[in-house]
Amino acid sequence: MKTNHVDLAGYLTKSLDADQIREVEEHLAGCDECRAEVESLREWTMALEAVPEAMLLDGPPDDADLLLQRTLRQIRNESAGRRHRRTALVGAAAAVVVGLSVASGVVVGHSTAPPKAQPVPTQSVPTTAPGTKTATAVDPVTKARITVAVAPAPGWVRVKAAVSGIPAGERCRLEVVARDGTAILAGSWVVSATGAADGTTLDGSALVPPDQVASVRVVTEGGKQYTSVAV
Repeated sequence: MKTNHVDLAGYLTKSLDADQIREVEEHLAGCDECRAEVESLREWTMALEAVPEAMLLDGPPDDADLLLQRTLRQIRNESAGRRHRRTALVGAAAAVVVGLSVASGVVVGHSTAPPKAQPVPTQSVPTTAPGTKTATAVDPVTKARITVAVAPAPGWVRVKAAVSGIPAGERCRLEVVARDGTAILAGSWVVSATGAADGTTLDGSALVPPDQVASVRVVTEGGKQYTSVAV
């Protein structure tokens, strides 16, 4: 196991400068362990985004549940520095999500209802977020197809992609390409037999300002481009 990992907490909380972000992206390209950790942390960081900023800065009302008060106080204290250990990020995120669910009766990201059968992913991409851009392209050489929805966020974008026509076993990267030519990793996967036959649907994100997104592409770890679409 590698021990010289980069600052994933700073990367996910957008507290790194441009050079540090580039260093993290380069590290993620060659570190399966860190890529897996980024994916596991994204759920918690996105859950934290649902917490009203006023509650994190000013604290809960005086009559709020005691557990919620203690939880938010811990988050404010841990948020005093710009970066934290990855374990602290997970712990803090889990604490605030659980605390808010206790106070309001809502659990972020999970349901207490019995599990329902999930539909088989299709090549369609929902575009409900305001300002979302969609595009589809088929590479004339590889015949690989990509349909994307790029949703804007402050200083970054969320990406949903449906990809088909790539052989099983390929180790692929979903990249958002900025107008200056910089390619930012939004996700990675290994094409399964099912994915090769029916396509693969991916959710990811990239630290590219929405107005600077030029295209979204799929390339292998070896640099072969399977498909690309202008956005």
